[in-house]
Amino acid sequence: MSWQLAVLGPVELMSDGVPIPPMPPKQQAALVMLACARGRTVSVEELVDGIWGADRPSSAVGALRNYAWSLRKHLSAQESVLLSSESRGYRLDGPMELDIDAVDRLRAEVNAARAGGCLDTADRALRTALGAWRGDPLTGVPGPWAAAERARLRRLHRVLEEDLIEITVQRGDFSHAMADLEALITGDPHSERLRGLMMTALYRAGRRTEALDEYQRIRKLLVSEQGIEPGPALAELHRQILSDEMPAAEAPTTPITVVAPRPAQLPPDTADFTGREELVRELCGVLGASRTIVAISGMGGVGKTALALHVAHRIRDIYPDGQLYVDLFGAGATPAEPGHVLGAFLRALGVAQKEIPVGLAERAALFRSAISGRRMLMVLDNASDAAQVAPLLPGESSCAVLITARRPLTALPGVRSAALEVLEPEEAVTLFTRIVGSARVSAEPEAARRIVELCGLLPMAVRIVAARVAARPRWTVVSEADRLAAERHDLDRFRVGDLALTAAFRAGYEQLPLDAARAFRLLAVADLPDLSLAATAAVLDTVESVAEDLCEELVDRGMLESVGRGRYHYHDLMRLFALGCPDREHEPDVTARLLDYYLATMKTVLRVRHPGLRLRLAATGHPGTRLSDLDSTRDFLAIERRNLAAVYRLAIAGSPRHRVLAADLALTVAETGLACDATVDLVKVLEELVRAIESDGDIVVARRARLALVFALAAELEQPLEAAVHVRGLLADDDPDIDPWTSGAIQGFAGMLALHDGDPARATAHFATALTYYRRADSSECVRVAYSLLARAYSAAGRNRDSLAAAARAVVGDDQSGVRRNIVWGLTEAAWILSREGDADRSTRLFEAALVTARRFGNTRFESAIHARAARAHLDAGHFAQAVEHAELAESTRISSGSASHSHNLLVRYTALRRLGRTLDAAECYRTATTQIPDFDTALTAWTPESQVRAGR
Repeated sequence: MSWQLAVLGPVELMSDGVPIPPMPPKQQAALVMLACARGRTVSVEELVDGIWGADRPSSAVGALRNYAWSLRKHLSAQESVLLSSESRGYRLDGPMELDIDAVDRLRAEVNAARAGGCLDTADRALRTALGAWRGDPLTGVPGPWAAAERARLRRLHRVLEEDLIEITVQRGDFSHAMADLEALITGDPHSERLRGLMMTALYRAGRRTEALDEYQRIRKLLVSEQGIEPGPALAELHRQILSDEMPAAEAPTTPITVVAPRPAQLPPDTADFTGREELVRELCGVLGASRTIVAISGMGGVGKTALALHVAHRIRDIYPDGQLYVDLFGAGATPAEPGHVLGAFLRALGVAQKEIPVGLAERAALFRSAISGRRMLMVLDNASDAAQVAPLLPGESSCAVLITARRPLTALPGVRSAALEVLEPEEAVTLFTRIVGSARVSAEPEAARRIVELCGLLPMAVRIVAARVAARPRWTVVSEADRLAAERHDLDRFRVGDLALTAAFRAGYEQLPLDAARAFRLLAVADLPDLSLAATAAVLDTVESVAEDLCEELVDRGMLESVGRGRYHYHDLMRLFALGCPDREHEPDVTARLLDYYLATMKTVLRVRHPGLRLRLAATGHPGTRLSDLDSTRDFLAIERRNLAAVYRLAIAGSPRHRVLAADLALTVAETGLACDATVDLVKVLEELVRAIESDGDIVVARRARLALVFALAAELEQPLEAAVHVRGLLADDDPDIDPWTSGAIQGFAGMLALHDGDPARATAHFATALTYYRRADSSECVRVAYSLLARAYSAAGRNRDSLAAAARAVVGDDQSGVRRNIVWGLTEAAWILSREGDADRSTRLFEAALVTARRFGNTRFESAIHARAARAHLDAGHFAQAVEHAELAESTRISSGSASHSHNLLVRYTALRRLGRTLDAAECYRTATTQIPDFDTALTAWTPESQVRAGR
């Protein structure tokens, strides 16, 4: 039995020419290292270093033993090749033929032929050697050893290409040599050997001036970029050409007869093509006006091919010499070889098979010659990368090229890129309607909209579902929408005939490098509205630069969406596909990593915003994002507020440990006074978190989660009744010895609810107790909060002097280590009391100081509350214009969707407008209030501001 091992492309092991099933990548790495040792023992340490490198896991040696066991089972079938185990490593014994050995033999044959002057023999041997390459060497084989060997084999391939061109020049075939040299010099403009061959070919073709110009180009490039002159060999060649000392030779003329048919290879246009109208017009204009290369990129199933063919059919009459089309299979495991594609194009252009050369460079040159002077349109569909496309491009300005690919092909010179996104909702409904029929959709329009939304507005998904509905006329659109909602997690449902969404996604996934594939799977678990670069680095347990490279790789391949610099998002269906990918059994706890990162960052936020706060929080291992000032914390909170609520949901579905971290995270967020995104029902999410923690049986953690829920319910006292239920429960189970800070917060909320009930005496007692607990917790920040609350209770009880004293304790104690949120309330209460006592100037100054502080914290909720309090103070003082201004500002900065603050602001504004005599504005305010607040009339009747009392109204 003979064994063959091919490494010049994807690794292939064959026994007597019969392929052995592919091995796992790391097992391939072990096999190739042992085979290339050619009978030498390779130590375990050498193998581990070569396969894993510095990032070796602790299980590397055990994994290597498993690979060796599996290799031994393969290779020892008939004892022709044995894998021997030694104390220090492994050795392959027996005959194994490597394709690289055949290349080495051919190189020796080339050298011998050239030495004997047999250029034809050398040419054939070189072409045979280059033909051994089936793609990038060691494709997909991981590890430092494979990377180094891959680089060596790439260099060898380049040397062989250059040797072949040199022989082509020596044989006098200058036109083919120059075409090939042009392509290689574009990729390696600093190569003096390539430039020397070009100079020689140009000179011997009788183009002496161009040969001298070529020297000046390389000299200018080397001097400007590297600060060096060309080497002695190139300088001597330049001298010979300059002095005409190099003998010229006539290039042989071997005419190729080319019949010029008019190919028309475009597949049919999509009959129900929908949407993209602006982009279609733009592409038609660009491709119709001049020779252009346009590359359409986007995720699988987004409609790249349909768009390209639709545009191509619109403009094909502009290109009277025909259209060429090819599917390059770039999204599959075996992309089309450019040489094979060129052969097909040449045959379509009338070149006889016997006249088509073997080499890629020769075919590319002949193709450019064959379409020279012709006005043609080319559609290169489903390209894998720029390297696959480059040899297929025409060389003249009379042709246009339309390319589709999952990744942007920005490496192509002069390319115009068009990134394709999902359909607009109305476009998706229109596509669905065109397939299903307008009668059925018009009968159930909302169901149709639900379906396209469940399809993520992805054209392929919409087409699949619509085709299934169209084929079943007895189905209702509603029933399909319900079924899709119930089974959407199963992507196999998105299949009809030979059209399958999973196949489109899987084609891209299977081409991912191992590290990118792992990132694709892990980041999908982090089900957030979008992921920051810092969060992705935390999930992947790496530095941000590496995380960015991986994410951008996924973006380029259409597997992830970029929603801004350093922020990423999955299409809903792509996330479902990622969650269903195999290889998850040994992957890390993504939810724990996310919670650890966010809690660590929120600790930093609290240190910056509230340095005197003392919260007992769970330990974190991640350092979190570095935030150094109020502006950076404000930006972080504004950007991440939607994600934070999504993190809670991950914890709810996770483990008890996740929920411990989530409770602390919720508490830190609540302490910032951060308003959640309006699209998120934070109260509902926190209620679910509380129930989940209580089912875990963790009473202490449940208290903290319930306290975070109270923060959300009691914000602006918009939901006081619901908050009161939880506060009473917390008071009943309170134990300040466990966590005095939590107990102080509970007492603070109890006092706020007492104020809301009109019981300032009870509120004062709760606030005094909170003050005691905060002092026990050594939280200077919260001590000032307690004094601010006492100031409000004293004010409500008419104890103005006590209120001012408490407010002063809240404000004066600031140690300037950071602007404190709590002094906002102390300033506000002092301003309120001074206003009631008639000191308008000092009151106004303090209100303004409170607003400045609130703005520095970026807290619009606080800002709105201060404006509302100032509006009421000015109204009661008879300053009606200022009351209107503050009431309007309170409304413009109001975040809460509740009616209490809204009603208060409208009451103040309506009353002040009437007192100003602005009857029309007051009437408009009244209409708005009665429309938006059902019980506004009742509130207006019961409400009597002090200004009205003083005015006798």
